[in-house]
Amino acid sequence: MKTFDYSLVKDPQYFCDNRMEAHSDHVYYKDKKEMQAALQEGEGTSFRYCLNGLWKFHYARNYANVIPGFEKEEYCCYDWEDIHVPAHIQMEGYDAPQYANVQYPWEGHEEIHPGEIPERFNPVASYVKYFTVPAHMKGKRLFISFQGAESGLALWLNGTFIGYSEDSFTPSEFELTDYVKEGQNKLAAQVFKWTSSSWCEDQDFFRFSGIYRDVYLYAIPEVHVSDVKIQTLLDDTFTKADLVIDTKSTKAGKVKITLSKDGKKLQSVEETLAEESQYVMKVENPELWSAESPVLYDLLLEVMDENGQVTEVIPQRVGFRRFEMKAGIMTLNGTRIVFKGVNRH
Repeated sequence: MKTFDYSLVKDPQYFCDNRMEAHSDHVYYKDKKEMQAALQEGEGTSFRYCLNGLWKFHYARNYANVIPGFEKEEYCCYDWEDIHVPAHIQMEGYDAPQYANVQYPWEGHEEIHPGEIPERFNPVASYVKYFTVPAHMKGKRLFISFQGAESGLALWLNGTFIGYSEDSFTPSEFELTDYVKEGQNKLAAQVFKWTSSSWCEDQDFFRFSGIYRDVYLYAIPEVHVSDVKIQTLLDDTFTKADLVIDTKSTKAGKVKITLSKDGKKLQSVEETLAEESQYVMKVENPELWSAESPVLYDLLLEVMDENGQVTEVIPQRVGFRRFEMKAGIMTLNGTRIVFKGVNRH
């Protein structure tokens, strides 16, 4: 069983461990009825389970002061303090917000060089969340998504090290399927304020840390489209377009693709679904999208297994537009873009 090695946090070549590959952030539903309820009434998808709320929390000024073994199943964290997730720990009463611009945030406190990270003061936030997998998600592959954790995140489930991620401002996702159990599960995470990536994150902003965006479990059906790429390729007359849809799937099956506008079906095709597929729809005289006239079409992917049983549906909003540079001028649909406003750097 793999274990977490804190010494690697200062290694710039160690920025992820067992993290899922990046993919499109589309939402998928079990059927059209659930999708319509979500879009009309604001209900969610049954494939997601939110873990936001109060988590158990321990704060340490540096790694030498963390509680060893806190992630183990037998270690009880019920008497720890509570903290809100999502939230920066500096906004919850721990550490303090720091604004830094042209200098590194640890300058004047600790002299370090690339290949090192602060040791005397480098806050470590230890989190624990106890949860039970919802009944409707059992039997499916299960994942967890941290939409944002700054700047390094180590994760355990029921005492087993799951993985590690830096990349503070993009989601970090891990598969939990093999480590989840019946009844109560113990999710444990440590978030390190400064890691090797902090040398590359020295922009002009306030410095915070912690789990500061949503956390949720998500399940996937047996035939699942994990990644969707949509392009609207207009010809030079802007009267004809190729609507190009690229997909990545966990397993072969079928897919029905329907393009609509204002509730009216324009065209629909049913195709085989491979692990990687591309589909092209020819669209005549599309209404073009612009900031002044943001016309959108509705694209629906109905994903099925090889027997034709629907496993998920994926709605997308699509705008037909073409951006290009002409003689150093930015244009949209052949017309020069005029930017209005302030702070346009």
